Amino acid sequence: MNPESMRDLERRLEALEQINRETERSYRRWRRAGIGLMGCVAIVGLAGAAAQKLATVEAREFVLRDDNGTMRASLSIRPDGTPSFGLFDTSGRARLSFDMDAEGQAGMNLHDGEGTLRAAVALRPDGTPGIGLFGDQGQVRASLDVGRDGSSGVNVYDEAGTLRAAMALRPDATPAVGLFDDKGQVKHSIEMPSK
Repeated sequence: MNPESMRDLERRLEALEQINRETERSYRRWRRAGIGLMGCVAIVGLAGAAAQKLATVEAREFVLRDDNGTMRASLSIRPDGTPSFGLFDTSGRARLSFDMDAEGQAGMNLHDGEGTLRAAVALRPDGTPGIGLFGDQGQVRASLDVGRDGSSGVNVYDEAGTLRAAMALRPDATPAVGLFDDKGQVKHSIEMPSK
């Protein structure tokens, strides 16, 4: 090879090496830009997923059944338009229920193994609370009440549901006790005079 061909070959090799270096630099820049772009897309995708609202499921009734097909829980709107939530035992009997009446008053009911109401906690239309305890036939046997006027009381009933004894704290904080006959008429009362 003559010297002129040799210089020409060296110039071409130098030019190729220069092109190779520029290509490598360009490749590194594009690779960094691609990684950055992928990161941005991932961030936007995650932000979009986080901002996405969960789907709403709507129905008039939801029923949960066990493996045997027995209803164990129910959340429903009753025919009168009021909501109710109930929990049931393995026999399908109501054991615990939460209700709201047409006026918006809330209540909680506890039932025995036969499905008989045994205890209830409720708010009356005036917003005052009451607790009732019930006998084997569902009749009231005892109650605890708080009045809007600040009074409170405990009432005890017989098997027929007739009031037989009451203890109250009046709005002026004076206590009173009443004993009643089998017709619910006062037979004896003890009242402490107000100060």
